[in-house]
Amino acid sequence: MLSILITHYNRPIALQACLDTILDLKLAIPYEIVVTDDGSTQENVNRIKEMKIDTLLLSENNQGLSSSLNKGIKACKGEYLLYCQEDAVLSSELSALLVDFFEILDSEHLDMIRLRANYVFPSLIKISDVVSRIPRFSFKNFNVNTFQYSDNPFVTKKNFYIKYGFYLEGVSGHYGETEYAIRILNSKAKIGITNKKYAKWQQEVKSVMVINNPVKKRKGAKKFWQLARALRQHLEWLLYSKSNRKLYTYTNNRK
Repeated sequence: MLSILITHYNRPIALQACLDTILDLKLAIPYEIVVTDDGSTQENVNRIKEMKIDTLLLSENNQGLSSSLNKGIKACKGEYLLYCQEDAVLSSELSALLVDFFEILDSEHLDMIRLRANYVFPSLIKISDVVSRIPRFSFKNFNVNTFQYSDNPFVTKKNFYIKYGFYLEGVSGHYGETEYAIRILNSKAKIGITNKKYAKWQQEVKSVMVINNPVKKRKGAKKFWQLARALRQHLEWLLYSKSNRKLYTYTNNRK
């Protein structure tokens, strides 16, 4: 069984559009839709209660994406898990690919298959005609080595989190995503990515991450700032402790 987990916060129109793309897949496999809402207004909660959702988890207040993810994962009943945020649009091609993805996960060639990225990995290891593995380290991938994990849509097995740990709670979204990405680099998890994007973003919806963490325009060459960011995150990789779960050059902006 497949659990489709969607995290949501105050964007019911985007959530309905996301649900519509899932229903349009017409999946032949058993599946459930689990939505975890992170403290939306009562008006928006009332709206999503009317949607076709199998399990709706509510929070009295906003606790952050990590908390929302952890709660949702634990509520999922399926062996396999497809995760996306409410502003995702899933490709209709996925319905013909999911069984192949499950076989790759069962064979342990990969532990997670990402459906998209906002950047390119120059070096990849072919797994199938559709999926490639991201090397744990590659000089060709130096600027993006530390972006193997991302909160972008992905498919995995529920036991991924038993093996590699759940998300760090009580932190801002950017801090939590970066910390978990560094955690995965310090594990034996094998992360893959599809050779084309099977998910995209709703164009009219602004990402919560972008709203909370606006990109600062910096003067200077783009490549310089990419290298500086890569050096910073590789330093975090070297300093990381699985028990401490602390980032040294990042600030947790969640109060």
